[in-house]
Amino acid sequence: MEETNDIKEIVAAVVKVKKPRTEKQIEAFKKAQENRAKNISLKKEVGKKALEEKILQKALSIKKKQINKQYDLAVLDQISDDETPIEEIKQKHRDITPPPVRHLPPSIQTPIQQTKKTFTFL
Repeated sequence: MEETNDIKEIVAAVVKVKKPRTEKQIEAFKKAQENRAKNISLKKEVGKKALEEKILQKALSIKKKQINKQYDLAVLDQISDDETPIEEIKQKHRDITPPPVRHLPPSIQTPIQQTKKTFTFL
């Protein structure tokens, strides 16, 4: 029995008892927790807004690229949220669009005559 008592005394001597927190420390800790929770929520809101705006800008740029590919100038005037001016997009459209093919009058057209190649096999 003496050995177990000795062990208990040694363990009690090694384990330090923590000092109790004062009222000011407890209040400061609660205030810090509230501020932390508020900052986390603000950060999430700002992140969501930034992500939404980034997605919106990307969607607008993709839509403009689709419109450029389709050469639809009427719809380009409706979308004006992007930084690229409409006149610049119209100019790009004019540069990319091939000129219309003009057919010659029938009197000038001459059909290309192909000569038949003859082969002789021996």
